[in-house]
Amino acid sequence: MAVEVDPEACERTPEAVRTALQRRPDWLRAFEQDWLSAAADFDQAALAGVVDKWFPFACACATPGYLDDVEHTVKRLAEGDTEGMVFRDEDGRAYDAENNPVDVLGRG
Repeated sequence: MAVEVDPEACERTPEAVRTALQRRPDWLRAFEQDWLSAAADFDQAALAGVVDKWFPFACACATPGYLDDVEHTVKRLAEGDTEGMVFRDEDGRAYDAENNPVDVLGRG
């Protein structure tokens, strides 16, 4: 079963977000760029907005195993290995990589 992001894995503070984002240096650089831009204007609302924007990313980084799971899936897709993967459309219907309907509940 896939690991889900724990929305309580990180505190909603600039320091906690910065620490969690160290797992993804590209995200950390983007956060710091956003943060410095908002800080340059001394805009508290903009600073809070930066934390709000990056908080879900920080939780993803801080949730044990979540990014490892995502990175593994991306690697499999890049290698063309879709065996056993299930994809869902906007209505939640399940399909395999060839767009064939999949019965994930074992019915029929």
